[in-house]
Order: sequence, then C-alpha cells, then structure tokens
Amino acid sequence: MARLTTLDLAAPAEDVAPRLLGAVLVVADGAARRRVRLVEVEAYGGRRDPASHAYRGPTPRCAVMFGPPGRLYVYRSYGVHWCANVVTGPSGDASAVLLRAGEALDTRGRPVAALRGPGLLTRYLGLTGSDSGALVAGARARRAWLLAPTAPVDVAVTGRVGLTREQERPWRFVIAGHRAAGPGPRPVRVAPA
Repeated sequence: MARLTTLDLAAPAEDVAPRLLGAVLVVADGAARRRVRLVEVEAYGGRRDPASHAYRGPTPRCAVMFGPPGRLYVYRSYGVHWCANVVTGPSGDASAVLLRAGEALDTRGRPVAALRGPGLLTRYLGLTGSDSGALVAGARARRAWLLAPTAPVDVAVTGRVGLTREQERPWRFVIAGHRAAGPGPRPVRVAPA
C-alpha cells in the first residue's frame, strides 16, 4: 500500500473526506504497529463552517488546522476523550477531516474489531494531544501515516452528527452499510468513490 502524500490532502475537507474511506491509518509505538481502516469520516471547513473549531480564526487549540495539510489535529472532546483529524486544504484554509470510525486490522490486514466513534478509534490507536501537529502524509511521517485505499468503496453521504449547528451539511461520509460505522442520518446519496 502506498502512503498518501500532502498533495493527496491539499483539497478542501469535503473533497478529501470521501477519498479517505478505506485508507489505513498506521500508528507506530516502538516496534508495534496499530492499523485502522477508516470507514466513517466527517469534513470541517474552517472559516466557512460555523461547526468548525477554526471558524473564528486561529487559536492555540486549532492553529494546526490552518496548515500545511497532512498533519494531525488532535483535541480533547468535552474533557472526556481525544478526537483525531487530518488537516487538509492549502495552508491558511483551516479545513480538516474528523476520523469517526474504523476497523482495527491484524498484521495480515484482516478486520479484528469495530471502532465505532472517534474516541474509541483514537484510544485504540494511542493518539493524544501530544500527537497534534504530527505529520501523517508522505515518507517523512514517523509516528503515524496514512496508506491509500486499495479498492474503491460505495460511499454514503449524510448530514453530520453530534453537532448543535450545521449538522445538515452533507459532509459525513461512510462506507455504505459498513458494520463499524455509527448510526446517523439517512444517506443523502450513495455513490462509488
């Protein structure tokens, strides 16, 4: 599997997000590797998206969202669990894709567990706030990296979940019918990616 590059991630979040479905996020912990195939993601559009942490501009918490693309933005949600995002778009645009669900893979690439929800996914991978800003694209990524999907998937598009505003935007992308994807609104459309 080939690593994704910063060029693969240099488009707006809503364009990158469906292309991340089926990608594998690998996190290294010494010699150990944890692998998760992404099955549900959600796009956040920075200053053009009132639901984004970056809507009001850069802060110490969300500065990494303003680029460059190909880095992790990891934050604590409601003081309970960590959530991981992949920064997308050109520098300055502040877009990111929240990693909502995946399936843990064994060393042979076989699914071994459903990781439904961003907190469970991030906990399994061992990602914390100290990983925010880490490079995940290209050959220089060391702690974590993204591998390109190996096969096309059918993508279901829905409104976002767990928000108080802008939930109707069709920026939640799920591998259609996948068991690890969380419940959500009815799909707006299903199409091959």
